[in-house]
Amino acid sequence: MHKKLLALLCVGVMITIAGCGASNPPTTPVTGTITYDGEPLEGATVTLTPEAGSAGSRSASGISDASGNFVIKTVFPDGASVEGALAGSYSVRVTKLEVQETTETDGMLDQNEGDPSAAYMDQVSMMTEDSENAGPASLINEAFSSYEKLDDWNNQVSVAAAAEGAAAATLTITLDDNGSGEAKIQ
Repeated sequence: MHKKLLALLCVGVMITIAGCGASNPPTTPVTGTITYDGEPLEGATVTLTPEAGSAGSRSASGISDASGNFVIKTVFPDGASVEGALAGSYSVRVTKLEVQETTETDGMLDQNEGDPSAAYMDQVSMMTEDSENAGPASLINEAFSSYEKLDDWNNQVSVAAAAEGAAAATLTITLDDNGSGEAKIQ
C-alpha cells in the first residue's frame, strides 16, 4: 500500500511541476512593410528597442522579405520566440548589411602552409584604424541604425496591449537615402 501511495504522490508532484512552467507575458501581433526610396526593402532587419522607462519590455525584431513585409517576434529568456511585441514605447532601428562570403578556413591558420605572421597580418589588415573589426558595410543610410534620436528620422512608436481577437498592429516604415524617414503604427 505504501508503494501505491508513494507512486500516486510522485505522479501528483510531476503533474504539479509540469503545470508550473514559466509563462511569458502576452504580446501584441505586429506586422509591417518597409520601403527605401519608394521601393520595398528586402533583407532589412527591423528592431524595436524599448525606450528607457518601458518596464518589462523586451526588444523585438523581424526581417523583411522581397515585398518589404515583415513580422515582429520577441524572444524570451526561456528561449520561446513569439510573434509580436510587448506593450510599450520603442525606438525603431533598421539595418541592412552587406552579406560577406566566408569559407570554412577564414581566420584560421593552416598548420601545413604559410607563415603564422602572414596569417596575423591578414587579420590585422581586416581591422580599422582603431583596431575594431570593420564588419560588413551598411547597404542603407546608417542613420536608420542609430540609437540616437535624429531630427529627420521619426522612429518613436508605441505598441498598445492587444485586445483578445484584435487584428495585428501594422508598422509602416518609409526611408529615404538622405537619412529621413518615418515609422508609424496603426
